[in-house]
Amino acid sequence: MALSDEIGKRLDHFETLSRLARRITLPLFADPQGVENKAAGSDYDPVTQADIDAEDALRTAIHTAFPEDSIEGEERPDYVGSNGFSWTLDPIDGTRAFVAGVPVWSTLIALSHDGEAKLGMIDLPALDTRYLGRTDGTIRRAWVERPLHAIDALETKPCLEIRDGILGCTAPFGMFRPGELAAFKIIGAGTKFMRLGLDALGYGLLAEGRMDIIVEAGMKPCDVRALIPIVEGAGGRLTNWEGGSAADGGRVVAVGDPILLPELYTYLGRALDE
Repeated sequence: MALSDEIGKRLDHFETLSRLARRITLPLFADPQGVENKAAGSDYDPVTQADIDAEDALRTAIHTAFPEDSIEGEERPDYVGSNGFSWTLDPIDGTRAFVAGVPVWSTLIALSHDGEAKLGMIDLPALDTRYLGRTDGTIRRAWVERPLHAIDALETKPCLEIRDGILGCTAPFGMFRPGELAAFKIIGAGTKFMRLGLDALGYGLLAEGRMDIIVEAGMKPCDVRALIPIVEGAGGRLTNWEGGSAADGGRVVAVGDPILLPELYTYLGRALDE
């Protein structure tokens, strides 16, 4: 079977995975239970029972359907398969939002082949919205599924200058070190305005053409891999701060219009912490 067909088979499975995760996460969002802090000292990195239960269920469903595929997740050890396909799971991205009752948390699922993200899903159960993207071979597309609406194709919008852009970041005072924060402030001062606290929803809005730039740091692979096919399938770019692959997380920058990247790299490169 051709690679594109194999990817298509796995794309068909995303609907099943979405429904499975929603059955676990939505009731616990309404009545949160078992919130624990994974971080040491005064730091706060929450994990909930919903994170753990949803990841276990997703892993079982994937392994049952595609037993040779690898699986990586945030809460459980990696499973190493025997082919080039790998799933990356973040059952609840935006756990702080989940705990606080803010509906922007999501389930992130990515499918990679030979280390390159090919499929991605941002599923926002509390908003009943799913963003999806596919970038393999000649196929580059992204779309959004909402209740009572047809499936809408996504396309980023032109934005020729930073001053015309809308900037997003989840938590600049929590995710940036001093030099990184300085770079973010320089960029932010030159944009039209910024919106914070959106977690993965911000990347979906960028793919829709509603936002233009997102700058973040401290990302894990499970935070970012699902975002790449959605942003790039809609015509944008998502890289690290030096212009390389963002697949392993770290410092990332996403744009709807790639023409902005050279100037953004210049600002980001002036204030990097070692």
